[in-house]
Amino acid sequence: MKTLPKALLTVSVIFCALALGTLGWLALQTTDIKDKAMAQTPVFPPKRMVKEVEKSEEPSMPSIESGESVQNELTKRLTDLAAAEGVVKGELVLTFDSPETLNAFRIRAGLEGIEILYSDARLKVARVRYRDAAKMAKELREYSDDYDNIGANYFAYVPGTPKKDRANAGGSVPFESSALDAIGALGDRSRWGAGIKVAVLDTGVTAHPTLQGIKITHTDLVKDGQPFHGHGNAMTSLIAGRDPQNGGVSPASEILDIRVADSTGKGNTAYVSQGIMQAVDSGARVISISLGSNADSTMLGNAVAYARSRGVIVVAAAGNEQETQLAYPAAYSGVISVAAVDANGQQAYFSNSGDNLFISAPGVGIIHAYSGDGMVIGSGTSQATAITAGVISSMLSRNYSSANIPQILQNNAIKSNAPLNQVGAGMIHFPR
Repeated sequence: MKTLPKALLTVSVIFCALALGTLGWLALQTTDIKDKAMAQTPVFPPKRMVKEVEKSEEPSMPSIESGESVQNELTKRLTDLAAAEGVVKGELVLTFDSPETLNAFRIRAGLEGIEILYSDARLKVARVRYRDAAKMAKELREYSDDYDNIGANYFAYVPGTPKKDRANAGGSVPFESSALDAIGALGDRSRWGAGIKVAVLDTGVTAHPTLQGIKITHTDLVKDGQPFHGHGNAMTSLIAGRDPQNGGVSPASEILDIRVADSTGKGNTAYVSQGIMQAVDSGARVISISLGSNADSTMLGNAVAYARSRGVIVVAAAGNEQETQLAYPAAYSGVISVAAVDANGQQAYFSNSGDNLFISAPGVGIIHAYSGDGMVIGSGTSQATAITAGVISSMLSRNYSSANIPQILQNNAIKSNAPLNQVGAGMIHFPR
C-alpha cells in the first residue's frame, strides 16, 4: 500500500497551538478579538504512526483493509481540522512536488468534488475547499507521492490594540505631529517615492481627502461585498498621504491596493500569499504588510521568498501581542520586520519582541487617515510598518539599490539601549 507522503510527515504539527495574531493598530479601536487556540493534535499522523497502523493489521487481512485504515485516519484528522479554531474551515493549502503534479491535480480535482480557489505553478501550490472529508482523504492517500506539503489556511488579523501591560512602561509618549521630524523626513517631500510602486496588503483603500491625487490601483481578493475596514486607508496615508500637516513619508509613491482582509479586519495566510504574488506581478518594489498570523505557513513563506528573489522588499509588522515571537510574515528571514517605539525611543508596550527583529519605527500616537474624511490618532506596529515602507519607497526613488537598503537602514537607525530583540537596529532614520 501507499504510505503518507513526506509532506504529511513533516506537517504533523499543523495543529500546533495558535494564538491568533493580534496586530492591533488604532488606540481608539474598541474591537476586542479574543485569542483563540488550536487543539494540539496533529492533523496527519507521522510516519511512525502510519507504520503502527499497518503493523496492527492481521497478517491474513487483505492489503486494501490496511489502506482503508490509513484513509479512515486521514478522514478523521480532516474532520477534526474543520472543527478547529484559527483556521479556515474546510480548506487546505496543498504544495506539490512539481508544476506537472499540480496540473494533474487541477484536472482530477473537480471529479472528486474538490474546489480549487487559487493555484500558482510558481509556488506549486493550490488552495482548495473540500466538502467531503473522505474524498479529500482519498486524494491525499492515492496521490501521496505528489505532495511536498499539506497545511491549513490560517487566519490573519488586524484586530484591536491589546490592553496595556502595567509591568512595561514603554510606549507612553505619543509622536502626534512629530513622527516625520523624528525619522529625518524633512523639507519638500512632494517628489519622494516618484516612480515607485508600493503594494499595501491590507483591508482595502477607499476615498479620503488625504489620498486625493495619488495613483492607486485596486485589487480585491476578498470580494465579500462588505464595506471596507478603515485600516487600509490608515496605512496608505502614512506611506503616501498628502495631508498638508500630517502627510505620508513619500507622497509621490504609486499605491497598489491589494485587499486581503475583510470588513472585520480578518484575512488568511492564503490571501496574503496570493496578494504577494499579485504585487510582484504588478511591479511592486515594496510590499507593506501590517497584519499577520502567529502560525507559520509554507505557502506564505514561499511567497515571501519568491518576492525577495525578484528584488522586492517585503516589510511586515512585528505584531502587538506583547509576545517574544514575531508574527508571520515578519518572522521570516529576509523580511524587514518592524517594531513600534514611542517618542522617547522606548519599545511600545504592545510591540512584539523576537529573534531577527530588523528595525523599529514610530508607532505610538501617530496621526493618519481612517474611514470618512477626518484624521485620527492611532498606535501599533502597523503604523510603524507603513512608515518604514514609505522610507524605503523614498530611498528607491533616489536610486538606492534594493539590495543595499536593508544595511543602510540598519547603519542609520537611531540606536537604543534596549535589546535588539525589542527594537532591532534602532528607530528608522533617513540616511544622514
